[in-house]
Amino acid sequence: MAEILVLVDHADGAVRKPALELLTIARRIGEPSAVVLGAGEAAASIAATAGEYGAATVYVADGAEFAEQLVVPKVDALTSSRRRRGGRRPGDLLRRG
Repeated sequence: MAEILVLVDHADGAVRKPALELLTIARRIGEPSAVVLGAGEAAASIAATAGEYGAATVYVADGAEFAEQLVVPKVDALTSSRRRRGGRRPGDLLRRG
């Protein structure tokens, strides 16, 4: 089954509902993996929630650059997550925004 990366949107330590919906959809088409960016101390809780909604793997990247609404650091983190799993292209990504 193909790995499906889902960028987990969160605010104030809580996962936003659309991210949970995307994890559920991802289970239908492959093996969901959650990508959590800039969660700080809430990362463990957010990762646990993603697991409850079907994420087989959770990639966590934290840093000041994720606190801003900058796109480039998020794209770099997604690409890095995909490459770590052996992919050579962005591949199967789900994001709702």
